[in-house]
Amino acid sequence: MGTGRRNTGSRYQSTLVVSQQVDQDHQSSTVYGLCERDPLNGPGRSRSANAWIGIALLLLATITISLVFETSAHVINQCPLSHETRAHERDGWRREAFAQELLRQEWEREKQNQNNVRQEWEKEVVNHLKLQEEQRKVWELEEENHRRTMDEQRLKWEQELQEHDRLEMERRQKMNMFWGQVEGHQCTTYATRQYTALLKNLPIDYPYRVEACKETPLEIHGASYLPKECEDKGQGVVIGRWEVGQSEPDCVTYWGWYKDKGCTSKGSKMRRHEHWLENLPQGGDWREFCATTPVSFLGMHFPGAQICFQWGKGAYGEWDIEDHTC
Repeated sequence: MGTGRRNTGSRYQSTLVVSQQVDQDHQSSTVYGLCERDPLNGPGRSRSANAWIGIALLLLATITISLVFETSAHVINQCPLSHETRAHERDGWRREAFAQELLRQEWEREKQNQNNVRQEWEKEVVNHLKLQEEQRKVWELEEENHRRTMDEQRLKWEQELQEHDRLEMERRQKMNMFWGQVEGHQCTTYATRQYTALLKNLPIDYPYRVEACKETPLEIHGASYLPKECEDKGQGVVIGRWEVGQSEPDCVTYWGWYKDKGCTSKGSKMRRHEHWLENLPQGGDWREFCATTPVSFLGMHFPGAQICFQWGKGAYGEWDIEDHTC
């Protein structure tokens, strides 16, 4: 900073000296003596030439001083640092490089740790999959052995059951069991009547009474039927029940007259038709017969009525049929 100020002051003093010298030359040029060429040149022409020379010298001095100043400033700015400063900066660089090296080593250790952890995970996954595969094979083997054992046991049970049934059949045949006191009861549903009978020639101490009931057939209307239910009343009394749905004309109901009740409602596109249920057995459930008595009309077949109701002493059934005129 002080060097710059000194350069500025010397530059100003040099400029001032040159300016004073030029002024003196100019003044001296204005005072001149008579010359033998004066009559040829004239007084104004010599003064003008001297003035231009002074201006040129002034400009040249100014440019020279500027170049000297710029060169001095550049040399000063390019001056190398002192030994202490450079040593201090080198120490700072070394410390920074050492810190960066420590940081790099820390990163390398972390990376190595991550690789070690990843390798451990991979080993654990491989071991786990291997253990699962071994366990799966053990389970499959156990399942196969269990299935084979169950098949063998089931086959053995079936053979034992067949042998038991065969022995029981032989025993019943030797005892000559049969059905007695066969009775027909009321109709239970469309074309179906209930029957009951008492199993005869059954020992009181016989342990398989219900099984014997279920396997002893009864002939009704020329056809053989096994009982639907068996009831053990004890003391050697076993009752069987049948529901026979063939050759029971007294249990056959049918639909009588037909009536068109019109549309169910405006825009419903449904028309209701009504039939009267005829030949309803005495004591029969009118709802059951209404729901199970088939009918065919308008080219369609129905297994029973869609709607059943009773009016007076009669039962009626209704059907809602699609009709686009409604």
